[in-house]
Amino acid sequence: MNAGHHNQACSKTTVKPSNASLMLMNIINASDILKRYAEQERNFENLNLSRIDLKGADLNGIDFSHTNLNSADLSYTNLRDTNLMWTDLNRANLRQANLTQASLLYSSLFWADLTSATLVNANLSNALLNQANLTSACLKGANLTEASLEGACLVQATLSQANLLKANLKGADFTAANLDEANLRQTNLEGAILSQASLQRADLQESQLNETILKRADLTEADLVGADLRYADLTEAILCRVTLELANLVGADLSRATLKRASLFQADLEGAVLRDTNLVETDLRHVNLKDTQLMGADFSGSRVKRACFTDAQGLTGQQKQWLRANGALNIPT
Repeated sequence: MNAGHHNQACSKTTVKPSNASLMLMNIINASDILKRYAEQERNFENLNLSRIDLKGADLNGIDFSHTNLNSADLSYTNLRDTNLMWTDLNRANLRQANLTQASLLYSSLFWADLTSATLVNANLSNALLNQANLTSACLKGANLTEASLEGACLVQATLSQANLLKANLKGADFTAANLDEANLRQTNLEGAILSQASLQRADLQESQLNETILKRADLTEADLVGADLRYADLTEAILCRVTLELANLVGADLSRATLKRASLFQADLEGAVLRDTNLVETDLRHVNLKDTQLMGADFSGSRVKRACFTDAQGLTGQQKQWLRANGALNIPT
């Protein structure tokens, strides 16, 4: 081909704009999105839709991946089975939105309002939800592996059977939340509020719960092996049949808590407060109870072999005699 023919061929070449480029040129408001959605278009990725109002829309199965939905109004919107991977939803209004089985991997939801939203079986792995409002939200079975919810509000939220492996929940508020059978293994719950929360059969192995508030929480049959509960508030908590083996409870407050049939084998409770604590039939073998406050504690039927009571306070004469007879060590005179 000579130069003339080459130039003529090049001049006839047409570069078609991508679907995303067409969207950017043509979509200017919510009505355009709804019109295209009604025409079976589902690909709305890589768009700038900041502050868009799609309140109450039915967008089941839409693809908003990599899209900017910062401060968008998506309240009451049906976003079931949607693709929201890597999406900017910071400060978005998602109140009572339906996000069942939605994919939100690596999405950003800083300060987002998800009050009463439905996120059943949603994938929020590695998502950023710091300071988000998830009050009364339903996240049953949701995947929150390595997600960050630092400072988030989850008051009365449902997270039963959710996977929060290695999640950052530092300072989050889970007051009266349901976390039954949730996977909280190796999570950071430092300073979190879990007052009156239900954590029955939850897996909290090796989790960080130092200075966490668990007042009146129900941890029946929870797994807390190797957990860090230093200075945690466990007053009036239900810890029946809990496994706290090798756990760190230094300085924790367990006043009026129920640990009936719990296992604390080799746990460290130095300086802990156990006033009026129910330790009936509890495994306290090899536990460090140095400097503990034990006024009113009930050890009936517990296993105390080689448990150390150095400088423990509040034991009655009868309790001291029983502890010595059952192999406990360093009972104060």
